[in-house]
Amino acid sequence: MERPPSQPRRETIAADEQPAYDSIVTRFRAWFNAGEAPPEEHFEVGTYFGALLNSPNMCSLASQMGGFFRNVGNGTGSYSHADREFVDQVLADEFKSNVVQHVHVIDAVKSGVRIEAIEALRKGRVQDLNEDEQLLDRYIRQVVNGTVDNDTYGRIQTRMGGKRGLVEFTGFVLWLQWIMRMMQALDTGTISDEEVDGLVEEARALSEEKGWAGGGGNWHPASQLQTQQ
Repeated sequence: MERPPSQPRRETIAADEQPAYDSIVTRFRAWFNAGEAPPEEHFEVGTYFGALLNSPNMCSLASQMGGFFRNVGNGTGSYSHADREFVDQVLADEFKSNVVQHVHVIDAVKSGVRIEAIEALRKGRVQDLNEDEQLLDRYIRQVVNGTVDNDTYGRIQTRMGGKRGLVEFTGFVLWLQWIMRMMQALDTGTISDEEVDGLVEEARALSEEKGWAGGGGNWHPASQLQTQQ
């Protein structure tokens, strides 16, 4: 048994799946500023994507889905980057898992999620969230538990600027659930609660230094974006 699954070498991949394999390696070479290299040269892309590369086509689709959901916040009529990052924090609490926190504590605050909201979720004090955050929190948890009620559904549709935003936000919640459960099942790594606490303090310091919106409670929800039915 090998857990997590190690990244396969390119020569073990079927010829018709090598383009998908190569696309992931190319992406991560660029990400790590590793420069170009012949496709035959082995390059480790990290524990999670390395594990997914045991199914290159699935891995490629996962990469494309991730790119789609990350880019939604660049437009209007749907969720913001802060909304997306807030989902990470809610599901980290809902699933009692830190598998995405090594990246997404800092990214959340940088994107505009309040540090106080992250702390409230980590302490299980949903009542300390503001009204808008409580609406998002409620819907996110209802989605992953299959308990969405009409009132919350309608309020989220309005909050997200219409039907498109509702569908995209719901899709992202479920996509992140897939990622987190895959990470847990394959055992691709996590961090401790103490390490998350350290990241929260690092985010606080960076927020003060760089003037990030999340440090000042100046959260700009997607409801301020152009409505798109």
